Amino acid sequence: MRVKPLIAIPLIALALAGCSTQQPTQETSTAAAQEQPLFSSDEEALAAAQAAYANYLEVSDQIARDGGANPERLKGLVSSQLFEEQKAGYLDVKSSGLLAQGSSHFDNFSIQSASADSISNYVCLRLSEIRVIDDLGTDVTPSGRNDNLPLELRWQAIGGKLVLEKSEVWTGQNFCL
Repeated sequence: MRVKPLIAIPLIALALAGCSTQQPTQETSTAAAQEQPLFSSDEEALAAAQAAYANYLEVSDQIARDGGANPERLKGLVSSQLFEEQKAGYLDVKSSGLLAQGSSHFDNFSIQSASADSISNYVCLRLSEIRVIDDLGTDVTPSGRNDNLPLELRWQAIGGKLVLEKSEVWTGQNFCL
């Protein structure tokens, strides 16, 4: 069975500040307003990203427990491109008659980078409590599955909300041991 990459959520903000002796004009005031940091501190950004990722995992796990049905529940939590990728994966799950039991968890959530409108982070996705069940009720979870996935996530701020834009398995040193 081929497992689609799981999504994860990143967060943090970088305080953008500029010093100038000029009086701000309407144009520079607008530009400065657009460069305001998403969060007032890294701690606030981290907390927001963790909450967004927890919400994403809860919805994603429920879709998997429902055998891939109604992946539209991810809309608003992920970008449109990521939604299409994940929707295709859930439709594959649905057509194969598989479903999941259990819930995934995460830890080691850390900030990689941030800007005024995006955040990237690292996270360890823990899958040991997720079992894959076929349409006969048999546990078909692959025995060699990696239950500890190091992920790199990228979030985009859209409408004052963090939306998961990218979730990829980190190919560097595994920090989820």
